[in-house]
Amino acid sequence: MKEFFKIAVCVILVVALAPFAGFWIVALVGAGLILLPLGAVLAKTRPETWKHIQDSLFSRTSSLSAP
Repeated sequence: MKEFFKIAVCVILVVALAPFAGFWIVALVGAGLILLPLGAVLAKTRPETWKHIQDSLFSRTSSLSAP
């Protein structure tokens, strides 16, 4: 009976939290669909700005690393 109760609680939690997970999945996909073309336009029209962004994002040293 305890196992049945654990399974029932798990099912209820999954069903209750599924809309929140679905919202975030859709939000992230939507943000990607907007940011990808914007990044492509920025890279094409302003290559020096894009190079600066790449250097800032992908540099080996960051402000978060320990000195």
